[in-house]
Amino acid sequence: MATYLRPIEILVEIIILMAVICSLFAGLNFAAFDLGLNQKYQKFIRLVLMIMGSLALVFFVAHLFAFYPRLSLMSKYAG
Repeated sequence: MATYLRPIEILVEIIILMAVICSLFAGLNFAAFDLGLNQKYQKFIRLVLMIMGSLALVFFVAHLFAFYPRLSLMSKYAG
C-alpha cells in the first residue's frame, strides 16, 4: 500500500513547495519593479526567476525521491 501512495505523497509535497517558491519569486518580481527597476529588464528578470524555479524543482524532486521515507502505517502493525 505504501508503495502506491509514495509517488502521490511526493507529488503533493512538490506542488506545495513549488507554490511557496513561485509566491516568493512573484513577490521578488513585484518588489523589484515597484522599487524602481527599469521595465526593460523585466524579460531578463523573469527568465532568471524561471531558471531558479526550475533548479529548485529539480532539487526538490531529487531529494524527495532520495530521502522520502518508505515506511507505512501498516508496517508498524505487521508482525
